[in-house]
Amino acid sequence: MLISALYWVAWNTFLALIPVVLGYAIYRLARRSHVRPRILAKAAIAILGIAWLVFLPNTCYLVTEWRHFLDAVGYLDLHKRWQADSGSALALMMYALFYLCFSGTGLITFTLAIRPVASLLRQRGATMWIWGMPFFLLMATGVYLGLILRFNTWDLVGRAGPIWETAAGIAHRPMLASFIVAFAGFLWLAYAAVDIWIDGVIYRWKKADSRL
Repeated sequence: MLISALYWVAWNTFLALIPVVLGYAIYRLARRSHVRPRILAKAAIAILGIAWLVFLPNTCYLVTEWRHFLDAVGYLDLHKRWQADSGSALALMMYALFYLCFSGTGLITFTLAIRPVASLLRQRGATMWIWGMPFFLLMATGVYLGLILRFNTWDLVGRAGPIWETAAGIAHRPMLASFIVAFAGFLWLAYAAVDIWIDGVIYRWKKADSRL
């Protein structure tokens, strides 16, 4: 089953990498905008920013892929067989490691995609305490639309009306709205934790490199 999953895993990972590339493209363009006509630079940044925002939920969407691990465990009956069968125990560990890495990739790409844009906003005086909650609420809503209602990124072009109507209707469903707010809080905490971890990795890399 893991081999058969490689196609959609590769596709979803590719979609998660797009906002990372877009985020750093925005950063580089904004930092070099003084050497280009400002109107063209601002237009390019706006276009890239919209694309970045549209593709960004594809990163944190990967966190939900653990549901496939639970499906596999139930389908193969591994939760009952692993204690008596060493092969089942190995399969259970392989599935757990696979989906741990896959979900971890989602959190890392989510953080890497936000870091350059957050850096630009900090330079302009907009801290995450200002834009954080509405931003992560938007991401959590995007994951809900993709995971539960099966909308995808391309539907924002062809089916924008139903998407906006569905998103607006969340406010009239208190339980669903509460769940999305809680997931947004989780995404914020996860971003902060992975952001600190990445800073630590960079610091240790530079420290080790300076010793060579």
